[in-house]
Amino acid sequence: MTKRPTINEALRLLRLYCRYSQAEMAERVGVTQSLISDIEGSRKSVSMDLLEAYSAAVGVKMSQLLFFAEEIEGQPIARRGQLIVAEKVLHLLEKLHPAEREAA
Repeated sequence: MTKRPTINEALRLLRLYCRYSQAEMAERVGVTQSLISDIEGSRKSVSMDLLEAYSAAVGVKMSQLLFFAEEIEGQPIARRGQLIVAEKVLHLLEKLHPAEREAA
């Protein structure tokens, strides 16, 4: 199994955490669903423009997305149909998305 680039995996986990389908994220980001799939599958690289669009779509700073990508380095990759996130990664995501927690 080849290792995915960490930023691609971070964007996938963030999408899953926010409970967006690939189609929903594509609409929020302003790209096609196939591009989201290619990025999450590491078939395409993540541009700064796309990173900025993801940041705006989920309401976190680009620096926080990059920090999250660094934090998940070495964490096990979730298999298809599963969202397996280490407790510290989930805690970090909650810190990055406080507005959703406060609204609950």
